[in-house]
Amino acid sequence: MAYLGTIVRHLETAFHVKVHGQFHTRTEIEGTRFLTPEQETDPEYGDKLLYVACSRTGATAWDPQAAAPFRRLPNILLTGHDTPPDTPGILYIREALDACQVFNAIQEVIFRHYTLKLKQEELFQSLHSDNGIAGMAHVAHTFLGNPVTICDTSFSVIAASPVVKDADNLEERHGRLYLKDSLFQNMADQNIIRHIYSSAVPYLTALDDYPYQWVFESIRIHHAVVGYICVRGTVREFTEDDLEFIDVFSKMLSIEMQKDSSYRHPTGLKYEYFLTELLEGHFDRAGYIASRLIQLGRAQMPYYTILLLKFTEPSRKPRPYKGYFEQLLSLLPSCMVVVFHGDLTVLLPSGSGEPFCETGRNRFAAFLQLNHMQAYVSYPYTDIAKSSIYWRQVKELSLLHEKTGLPKDRHFIYYEQHYLAHSLCDNGRAWIQ
Repeated sequence: MAYLGTIVRHLETAFHVKVHGQFHTRTEIEGTRFLTPEQETDPEYGDKLLYVACSRTGATAWDPQAAAPFRRLPNILLTGHDTPPDTPGILYIREALDACQVFNAIQEVIFRHYTLKLKQEELFQSLHSDNGIAGMAHVAHTFLGNPVTICDTSFSVIAASPVVKDADNLEERHGRLYLKDSLFQNMADQNIIRHIYSSAVPYLTALDDYPYQWVFESIRIHHAVVGYICVRGTVREFTEDDLEFIDVFSKMLSIEMQKDSSYRHPTGLKYEYFLTELLEGHFDRAGYIASRLIQLGRAQMPYYTILLLKFTEPSRKPRPYKGYFEQLLSLLPSCMVVVFHGDLTVLLPSGSGEPFCETGRNRFAAFLQLNHMQAYVSYPYTDIAKSSIYWRQVKELSLLHEKTGLPKDRHFIYYEQHYLAHSLCDNGRAWIQ
């Protein structure tokens, strides 16, 4: 099966002609037949055949006087026909073409689409056989020919086929590959990140300083973005079949990711108990906290900030919170993250009163956007023993947000911008220290 629009574009490209007439691009074509006298619709294929008549080539010519019997045929293509047929739905090419060449060109498209369906079936078998994301990426690469990379919303590589080696665009941290700032900024400048967030279809685009095209498509679970596919057109140009395949690939990756909602087992969570106790206010001696930090391999920093992450649409939360740990740790390498009283909570150390550098803030904003989240940001503070106070600060801010209906289109909500409203609301306390 192939789409009529794809067949028409292939004929126009292969023979440098224009196909005239009215047609629906998504009309499904299962096969081709030469138009013969007393032609009847094939009962097996119904209206999914394309009938071809080639004039001036020795094949059956289109006779306007005898056209009536053929008007009940749904899909007809005439070549070597100078004037528009009486029936608008009949397609025609003015140039005289060889009948066999036209037939072969149409069959080529149908066969290519059949190959696409076989590869889609192979993807399904890979999914069914539990070959994992890497196995599915390999199947995708064998069909597309171009390199395939799957990333999560922290812009780190989950899988790639062939094995990706790109020192210009990727850097290794903690045994995984991450996008370098230059490529991330290039994607942001080209609105690729915005498209991944807002669209569920393949996006064919170009990036600065690259002579080939790229295709991106989001991977979603319950409408929320959990990752994306990136295919680089370094080997050959993309076709419509490629885009259709990538779209199916995205949906199958969504199913595969739901098998393991966290994608990978998070590491580095030996601080979970310590951070929970700290946020509960159970530690009040700075010396004890400092020694615990040293035991955990963490340096004491001049400033700390508490981030409380909330979903703007909680019903769309795609997986358990721990599935986000690894991504947060890659975006904010010095942070500690825990699920505290049902919320993703981050303790973010910094060398100054500003918790983010510009690039880090932009990356984190993209992560929040892709995951339909907002970050409630406390005042920066210097005494880590008072972390529970600043957690209550952002917790109260999130409750105030729910009560007053503050805008949901902002990625960061800073307590310092809303402390007055908080202090004046019923039962509100400023939690300012």
